Amino acid sequence: MISISKKILSAIIKIILIIIILPAFCFAGNTGKISGRVTDKTSGEPLLGANVFIQALKIGASTDSNGEYFILNVPPGTYVVTASMIGYEKINKTNVTVVIDRTTNQDFILSTVSIEVENVVVVAERPVIDKDLTASEQIITSDILETSGVKSIKDALERLPGIFSDNSSLAWQRGATKAYIRGSSNVQAVYMIDNLSVNSGLVSDNYSGFNTSTIEQISVLTGGYNAEYGEGRSAVVNIVSKEAPSGIRGTFAVRMRPAGVYHFGRNMYSKENNDYVSTGIDYWTQQSNDENSRFYQQNPDSLLQVWRKQTTPNDAMGKYAERPEFEYEGTIYGSVIEDLGFMLSGRYKKGVGIFPQAIPYNPEFNIQGYLNYKFSPNFKIRIGGFVGGYESADYTSSNLNTSEMGQEAGWLAPMRIDEQYARAKYNLFGAPFRQWPELRKWSQLYGKVTHVINDQSFYEVTLSYLKDNLDRSDRDNRIPDSLWLPDVVSMHPRYTLQAYYHTWTKNNSESYQIKADYTNQITKSHNIKTGFTFKFFDFYYENYAAESRNNRVNEMNVFEGNPYEGNFYIQDKIEYPGLVVNVGLRGDFFNQNRDAPKLMYDPLAFQINTPGHDPGAPLGIPGTPERERTELQFALAPRIGISHPISERAVLHFVYGHFYQRPSWTKMFGFPFVNYTTSWDSVLNPYAKQTTFMDEWQGYYGNPKLSYERTIHYELGIDYNIADLIKLDITGYYKDATGEADVITGVYASTYTATKALMVSNSGYSDVRGIETKIDSRFNGMFNFGLSHEIYWSFNGEVGYSRLYEPGSTSVNVPKGLRQERGAWGDYQRIKGWASLTIDKNEGPEIFGIKPLSDVNIFMNFWWRSGDKYTYHGPGDTSTEPNNMRWFNYYQIDLKVSKGFDLMGLRTEFSIDIKNLFDLKFLRLLYDDDLARYLENPNLPDNERLPKTYDFSEPNIWEWYSYEVPPRRIYFQLSVNF
Repeated sequence: MISISKKILSAIIKIILIIIILPAFCFAGNTGKISGRVTDKTSGEPLLGANVFIQALKIGASTDSNGEYFILNVPPGTYVVTASMIGYEKINKTNVTVVIDRTTNQDFILSTVSIEVENVVVVAERPVIDKDLTASEQIITSDILETSGVKSIKDALERLPGIFSDNSSLAWQRGATKAYIRGSSNVQAVYMIDNLSVNSGLVSDNYSGFNTSTIEQISVLTGGYNAEYGEGRSAVVNIVSKEAPSGIRGTFAVRMRPAGVYHFGRNMYSKENNDYVSTGIDYWTQQSNDENSRFYQQNPDSLLQVWRKQTTPNDAMGKYAERPEFEYEGTIYGSVIEDLGFMLSGRYKKGVGIFPQAIPYNPEFNIQGYLNYKFSPNFKIRIGGFVGGYESADYTSSNLNTSEMGQEAGWLAPMRIDEQYARAKYNLFGAPFRQWPELRKWSQLYGKVTHVINDQSFYEVTLSYLKDNLDRSDRDNRIPDSLWLPDVVSMHPRYTLQAYYHTWTKNNSESYQIKADYTNQITKSHNIKTGFTFKFFDFYYENYAAESRNNRVNEMNVFEGNPYEGNFYIQDKIEYPGLVVNVGLRGDFFNQNRDAPKLMYDPLAFQINTPGHDPGAPLGIPGTPERERTELQFALAPRIGISHPISERAVLHFVYGHFYQRPSWTKMFGFPFVNYTTSWDSVLNPYAKQTTFMDEWQGYYGNPKLSYERTIHYELGIDYNIADLIKLDITGYYKDATGEADVITGVYASTYTATKALMVSNSGYSDVRGIETKIDSRFNGMFNFGLSHEIYWSFNGEVGYSRLYEPGSTSVNVPKGLRQERGAWGDYQRIKGWASLTIDKNEGPEIFGIKPLSDVNIFMNFWWRSGDKYTYHGPGDTSTEPNNMRWFNYYQIDLKVSKGFDLMGLRTEFSIDIKNLFDLKFLRLLYDDDLARYLENPNLPDNERLPKTYDFSEPNIWEWYSYEVPPRRIYFQLSVNF
């Protein structure tokens, strides 16, 4: 690793000194505010000096001469708020819900009393519409997580409107998903835990393996957000941990999915498959009698015996359908003593892939927690963090599988068998273009200081460390490093029993962050927030693949770096009875902090005429290229959000803002090259004195001048309260993106063009416009529901050059011309819905003195989308209209049923969670001759109408259907809560 430079150390020291000298920064984005008015019931006059108090948190405020109060820095959750004054009754208002970044309004009307009476308890009514919400925000509470059956952040987010994942229909990419947020890639989102980013930056990966039992709320911002938030252009996902001011609380759960076949079609190794049925004794007798066969005159029984041995998989692969999947999770949190709070949570999942794979399990774990200590009511510290990770031979959520790494990222498949007659069906290790099982480990450690200066202001300072380590390599040395051994082929040429493809990807990314924020409620109507962040990175990246082209060819991308980035912001939340305005300004900056090669056409100085080439060295031998310092990149982003009640039941909200995001570091630091050495001592060194050229196959050549990507958000929406029972939300949005770092250009040297590097530039653009409609019920009874509809239209394009040649070359630069196309999943309609039936404890019908439905919850989740457009003109159709047809609509229904009961004084719950309740399956979109045969022969049975396998010909039932709606899965869960 490169050591931290003196300039960076100096900058960090200066920032720390500023914090020490000016202790005035907070509002972390993971707390809310309670405000309101206290009045006399008889006269209606405001009460001066009334006390409003949250007993659980031991914080409160007194009313001013207008009877108004506010309580800042309230963690999200549900509380009892008490209002009292001498000579008046005391009112305890229960079920007061606080949401991050929101103002919860609670007014109190107190009656005079002549003698002391018991407290009056009032249940707070949650408003149907939030009048201070200026942009689209969706809140997922702990109650929703518990009742709906979601067990991951990803699953929870995809139930929200505007967020979904696609699922490739390509055979080797089944299960590989790509998430979209309002038509933009999930790469444009940033995830946070308790207001700390968990984006490693290298390929813009976010860690999302947090335990759902630790979560109080998840705030999802998709329509623009305040100036305090950045790093992502499309969404901010802020996860807030639970806290218990008093007592000890906990949850322990075990979840199980039974063993079985969870892909379409028979077991991959079933004896009913044609590679078994068609290669019995008759087949080998025929081979023995065939003079042209290499098995001529050999014993058929012996041939069959050897063949059966070759086509018997090892236990890891062959018993894939015999393994149940287990997941264990436990969380305990609360206060040991009054001023000491904690959380400790652990989760382990013994994951089982649905396809045969190289390793028997895909284990996953996460441990997280914190320790809070209050030195005084106004001064608190927290130390916390997490350690999590996985090993997987399946597709993962890593952006290494996307174009963030390089164009070839989508070509590598995981070490699993998802095609019935894949060549590597009986041995995956060493199979060409298969990536080794991914070993990933994340960790974070942070320390946070919160100081309440007075009732109006407080600050917070946080120091954090985040580490992301990835290893896709032959960690157990299963494949010998030899390219000279021929692949071992089975007796039937379809199968490879042993191959020697050698590849790996390794990277390690560390980031050090200092964050300081401040809030001040300077007046009743103005809440000022300001702050800054500085982050320093230290990473190393190594991607290697070897091939044989008559000699050894090593293709690599190796780089390291110490860039830095930061931001500062100031914003004002202006609150009046008829108007709420969030206005702010944010500045972002980053610097690659390196000396980059000056000549982008020859960063190796391997050409004889390049400055820095070693005198006397031939073409292809690297030299010492001239370098220049990278420059600081800066962006200034204005933002404004307005909420205006246009009636007692309707609120209009509008957002306009600029949102900037730094491209992944891989696009700035990449250094792909090729050499031909057989020496491990020098193979990874691009400047070793051996034949070396720039290359295109293991990633991008880093652009030292790459700058910010920008999206301008516009959003206009209306929230409407229907009869105090239903909330209707209609929102339209438009996103205009420029400077997108996704335009790829080949960069050619002047005297050598056999290989080239691919460089990314800020020359892409896109726009998305869409409409979301959402209905949520607010019934007080057992039943509630929600329904949403969404549609968007997106376009993207690029400008610039396909090829750039070094000046002096005989070739001419090749422009891209006009390149514009429809974005992914544009013009599709999506509907999502849910319904919940909850029968509280000791409620429900009684039968023979027993209430069998007491403490029962039934939760149904549903989604639907319109079918894919495609082009087909049948016999006799002379029209040429493209996309004139639409495929089947897809939909899925999930159901969770849970029943609670007391066991030794603890609330215990048993639940059944069924994904794809009715075991629906939908034919994937077909193409070319397969499509024509299907559409033109409606009377044929599926076995003749649908595609067959290319080898061992039989109906290809494994590939007929889309994994967007996978086969039914049933999960059983037992949990204990206290």
